[in-house]
Formats: sequence, C-alpha cells, structure tokens
Amino acid sequence: FVIAALSLALGWEIRNDLLRGYPCIRRLNQLYCPTPGNRYPNEKIENFIDENKSLIKRMFGEYEKFPEGSYNPPFSTYDGHKIPTRSHRGPRSTYGATPNKVDACESTVEIVTPYWASNSAGKIRAIINTKHLQQAIQQEVCQSQETKRCNADCSCEQKYKWHRLLAYDPDDDCRGIFMDWFLFPSCCVCRCTNLVTK
Repeated sequence: FVIAALSLALGWEIRNDLLRGYPCIRRLNQLYCPTPGNRYPNEKIENFIDENKSLIKRMFGEYEKFPEGSYNPPFSTYDGHKIPTRSHRGPRSTYGATPNKVDACESTVEIVTPYWASNSAGKIRAIINTKHLQQAIQQEVCQSQETKRCNADCSCEQKYKWHRLLAYDPDDDCRGIFMDWFLFPSCCVCRCTNLVTK
C-alpha cells in the first residue's frame, strides 16, 4: 500500500499491480522493488557465497570483502534515482551517429540494482545484490507515447532486452545461486504504421 501511494505521489507510471508478500509493483514488464523487503534471503545468499567461494568466483569473478560498516555501493540502488530526462542526445561518434541529430522520443536513463525480478518463465527470483556481489542494469525508459517528432501514425515504443543475472530461488534453498534470464527496458524507439501494407 505504501509503495503504491508513494508511486502516485511521485508520479511513477504504474499499472498498480502490487505483489503480495514482496515489496514490489509491476512496472515496464518487470518488478520494481525500491527495497529488498523482509523476504529477501540475504543471510542464505551470504552463507552460500562463503561456502562456495570457488564456484562464485567462476560465475561472477573476483569480489572484494568490505569491513563491516565501511561499505558504500559504487552506484545508485533501485530507489527511483534517475539521470535527468533528455530530449536529445549529444553526438555519439562511438556509435556512428552524426552530430546535429536528436532522438524522436524522449527517454530517461536509469541505473538499477534490482533485488527481485521475474524470470523468463514468469517466476519471481531474488537477484543477487549484496555487499559482496552487485549487479547493475542500465535501462532507458520512454517518457511519453507521443512527441513533436513522433506523432500521427507514429508512437514511442518501449523496447526490452534480456539480461543474464545471478539469482536465488527463495522457495528452493537447494538450488543455491544460479544464472537466470530477466527482461528489462533497453531503449525507446519511434515506430510508425506501415502504410504500404494498408
């Protein structure tokens, strides 16, 4: 209830689908969880990491241990903090874009560290985001369906991309930490009706 009320107060675009037992709402075909909540299996994940260091090293790579109380995450968490909305991008010579071009659709870039997500089979999984192992995703979210440049027979459409992340099944401790596939927003494009087929 609190998350839904907060989302309305902050103007988040939500299809009000609050999940029972999780601190999450459905947003952009994925879960939005500002906090890990009471069900997040942090202790079980930490125990699995301690007991399976070589396996975790192969799956994730090296990780650094932080003394208690000195940990500061290197990026913002899934708390709604956003890089400001932009109506156009600067020149991106690395991607082959030419200067003096703008995006037809406005978008916002978010860097998120999800605690919970819905996998490719629709099952809810805890995403490994602890003080030892962190996984961040950069996503680009459409700000509106129409803009000055994308209107009439065209509309802004949210595109998605699959990410392979370390996850934990809170209902099956025997599985431990494993890799799974999750869909997150990737970019915003202007799509137009194909007049040739009409």
